[in-house]
Amino acid sequence: MKKYSYLFVIAFSFFIHTSFSQAWNTPVLVDSYTRPGGDAGQYTSHLIVNGNPAIAYYDVYHGNLMFVRANDASGTTWATPIAVDHQGNAGQYASLQIVNGNPAISYYDATTTSLKYVRASDASGSSWGAPAVIDTAGIVGQCTSLQVVNGNPAISYYKSTGQDLKYVRANDASGATWGTPLALEVTTNVGQYTSLQIINGNPGISYYDASNGELKFKRASDASGTTWSAAITVDGTSNPTGLYTSLQVVNGLPAISYYNSNNGDLKYIRATDVSGATWAASLTLDNSSTIVGQYTSMQIINGNPAISYYDNTNGFLMYRRSNDISGTGWAT
Repeated sequence: MKKYSYLFVIAFSFFIHTSFSQAWNTPVLVDSYTRPGGDAGQYTSHLIVNGNPAIAYYDVYHGNLMFVRANDASGTTWATPIAVDHQGNAGQYASLQIVNGNPAISYYDATTTSLKYVRASDASGSSWGAPAVIDTAGIVGQCTSLQVVNGNPAISYYKSTGQDLKYVRANDASGATWGTPLALEVTTNVGQYTSLQIINGNPGISYYDASNGELKFKRASDASGTTWSAAITVDGTSNPTGLYTSLQVVNGLPAISYYNSNNGDLKYIRATDVSGATWAASLTLDNSSTIVGQYTSMQIINGNPAISYYDNTNGFLMYRRSNDISGTGWAT
């Protein structure tokens, strides 16, 4: 018998109230099997779009890039999902951001093995423009991370052919045309699990170096990302470590949540300066199970860093929030 997959969203009470709470609402079914076949909800990317929560994700059964937005600010009910790209098999590694006022998504097209980008025609994402092909140089466009860099959309991503870390930025604020992609790391198998953020005014990327089994960080030398400084090994102990990275600015300094594959642990590390030139010792946040800490996603919640992640041993969705603004101590 076929095992079905569903797309759920869980509303946490502090998104509704100003005070922090440990109580969670019941999961809401966002996309099920109103369409024949089903199996939707991989590679989710969650964002507030025009005041309401929205999700970009991959429909496995149909091979489509999907977008859905809630009907209210708390995500109690949801609109009908929209197939944003339904040509071939497209939508893996989706990354959702607001670009020039409208939602936009970077993603991987498995049929053409290319990096693609698409932007909505309105602020709520009720209609979408035609997808743009950004990079076609081999099998390219996995592990995408979309951000607005110096006013224009930019994407960090992985090129499977050649096993390179890549970066590309649009020539305009909406992403109608794009510059030449840059290969930031080409010597080894490096660039998986990218996370792109603005670090002290310039774009920075956390990623996994598979050849050395290390967590890496790289920051541009200018605000647009035309030139980049040398890569920094953020965590090279207890290899392999540095998978499923999520980069954020925590109390003014860059910080990364990630997975240590060697020990099967959830880890967190924060820089000691605003540009990420040096980093403090890493913290192990969860080693309660044999394999815990995959698929990390970090955000600032009620002033403190918080991380959602996967407990592979028990098959649980997990969440942990720091007790302070810097992430030096963490709640259960």
